[in-house]
Amino acid sequence: MAGVVEWVKSYSLVFLFMTVLTTAVAKKEYRKYIQIFVEIILVLTLLDPLLELTGRSEDLFEKISYDSFFQGLEEMKKDQAKMDFMDKEAYISYYEKALKEDVALLAESMGYVVTDASVSLNEAYEVEKIEVSVAKAQVETVIIGSVEEQPQKAEITALKERIRDYYRVEEDKIIVRD
Repeated sequence: MAGVVEWVKSYSLVFLFMTVLTTAVAKKEYRKYIQIFVEIILVLTLLDPLLELTGRSEDLFEKISYDSFFQGLEEMKKDQAKMDFMDKEAYISYYEKALKEDVALLAESMGYVVTDASVSLNEAYEVEKIEVSVAKAQVETVIIGSVEEQPQKAEITALKERIRDYYRVEEDKIIVRD
């Protein structure tokens, strides 16, 4: 009988506290959320003695805490995967841009004007493909104005070999257009 009286006292205190909490909320938008929370707490408080009789009270609260822990862990894993994906994508884009500029400088050092360049990297930051469109640097002639010379096949091959040696990439991954 003393256990029932103790339970009624604890339930009354919880009920009183939850009632004060519900009425103390200032904004009406939050009242419905607080009300749901209060109802869940009251139901758990009401069921606690019944669960103690069967020896499952601790199991229930343990399962609730495990479930919330694993749910939080899953959300963290999803967030981490999302951040890793976004970071990796940003880094790949940054490195592709840097390599594109570097390839352009390499071609310009050999006397070419780069009209277009692109570099593709895989997820392991390895070069998938290098594409460069070049034209021979403008040469001034006696005639007023300038004329672009088209690069010779041997010069294109030399540029391709230099890119291959510099980046240690297979030759089939390098495309040089004139």
